[in-house]
Amino acid sequence: MSFKNKQELDIALKIACVKKDFRLKKVINSCSVYCVKCEHLECKWWLRAVKVENSDRFYIKKYEKMHTCGSEHLTSHNPHATAKVIGAYFKDRYPEGKGPSTKDLKNSIRIELGCKVSYWKVWMGSEIAKSLVRGTHEHGYGVIDAYSHMLRTSNPGSKTALKIDENGRFKYFFVAYGAWILGFIQMRKVIAIDGTFLRSKYGGVLLSAVAQDAENHIFPVAFCVVDSECDASYQYFFEQLRSLVLDTPELCIISDRHQSIRKMVSIVFPLAHYGCCMRHLGENIRNNFHNASVVYHFYKAAKAYNIDVFSDHFNRIRDLVPQAATHLERVGFHRWSRAFFPGNRYNIMTTNIAESVNSMFLDEREYPITALFDAINRRFAEKFHERRMKFINAPTIFVPSIEKDIAKNINLGNKLLVHQTANYKYIVTGQDEVATVDLLDKSCTCKVFDIDKIPCPHAMAALRCQYGDDYGRRIYEYSSSYYNVEVYLIAYVEEIKPVPSEETWEVPIEILERKISSPFVEPGKVGRRSSKRHKGIGESFSTKKNKCSLCKRIGHKRTTCSERNVA
Repeated sequence: MSFKNKQELDIALKIACVKKDFRLKKVINSCSVYCVKCEHLECKWWLRAVKVENSDRFYIKKYEKMHTCGSEHLTSHNPHATAKVIGAYFKDRYPEGKGPSTKDLKNSIRIELGCKVSYWKVWMGSEIAKSLVRGTHEHGYGVIDAYSHMLRTSNPGSKTALKIDENGRFKYFFVAYGAWILGFIQMRKVIAIDGTFLRSKYGGVLLSAVAQDAENHIFPVAFCVVDSECDASYQYFFEQLRSLVLDTPELCIISDRHQSIRKMVSIVFPLAHYGCCMRHLGENIRNNFHNASVVYHFYKAAKAYNIDVFSDHFNRIRDLVPQAATHLERVGFHRWSRAFFPGNRYNIMTTNIAESVNSMFLDEREYPITALFDAINRRFAEKFHERRMKFINAPTIFVPSIEKDIAKNINLGNKLLVHQTANYKYIVTGQDEVATVDLLDKSCTCKVFDIDKIPCPHAMAALRCQYGDDYGRRIYEYSSSYYNVEVYLIAYVEEIKPVPSEETWEVPIEILERKISSPFVEPGKVGRRSSKRHKGIGESFSTKKNKCSLCKRIGHKRTTCSERNVA
């Protein structure tokens, strides 16, 4: 047998020792010769391997395979069952870095290898197995510049940016694939921004900018790994994003109420409109004021298309809990209300799409940085292909979700009465409301036509009156082109290609010579990885308190109640 190098031979021998339950010791361990024998002095088992000339390979030259020793020297713990050996043996159980838990792995070791090892050693073995599959964190930071070069080479039109500090340590890394950049041109110009904490020993935050396609699916715009969520990191992120996304009044940026995001949006994107996530604000109200009716009316007010409906629900909030109304006024109606928002958020009132991205890469957050971006590449390459194939032979003009909304509005519009007041202008009555529709301006006083960019029921009734039997075809002319199937396919037409494996990289010498160190980690921060969600701005996690069923007081249970014996 021959082996790729001496390390591979050494691991293979130790795995055999664990499986067969014997011990060996090294006799010769030089650059060109590797000789081992059984630990028992009188045993004749031995092996000699030599190095192939002008190569790192070793081959076995002599081998005495029969053991002549007994079992009196064996113990329950095999010294060759190290974490390194366990990791090498079980690395195939971790495809793409995911695999069994430490408890399951410990049981597998007992069943397959027949040896007893500590929980800590099993955990270390699993970590080594993962690093053998996806690389180490230090190696990931060390080759990030070369990885960036190969990403741009394999995906022309992509943008990457790398920043290191004055000591040559990693600081920021920004990625936007060419397929994302071209596809976003066909999207509604609403971007959700969010950050999720990485769980590696070096920490950091993965910032994401995502849009939402016509079918309400996640469409990635850019990702960036930074050291923390602060003014400097968000400024770098938005400055890189500014080179891809035009700063226009049509652009809307939505996030939680993080002060750094709001501040940097106003600096880097002065023409864009900033709004906060409706769900984050609603949950904060739920946790801080503990009133379900207030939360209900808040969501109704936030989703309202016109100011009259908004005012009805907001006045109910003021009557129920005045402090909640004051809090919402302090946040600003133009931040969270669709009726008062100066731009157009369409139906995107939350950052759920960005939160969904965080959930997609929940396990990958502990990966080395190159493995993390490889996982992002694979996931969205699959999604792009899946969505492209789904609509390539679509029978409708618009995507199914919008066709469903159009059919619903047509049905409602058929029940309304229409009166023409001028050319292309109509008054529509029905269901205890009166609306004015202007087909030239594509507007309606209910504001649904203006915001969603598809005819509302009032507009459907006006179109039927204006065009008669031809109005079914005219509906698409009065709707936004963002919902067109052809536009949808153009957004996903570009293929996302994987970054080649490291063995095949062809990188300029100046990039290879550039040494990038891992980020600095404060000694006090080293320890068990945190898996709990961090609180958002203005957010408080509700804590459930026990209530005694005997004395009805809060803070204890009946089993520890002081009045239990008396009762």
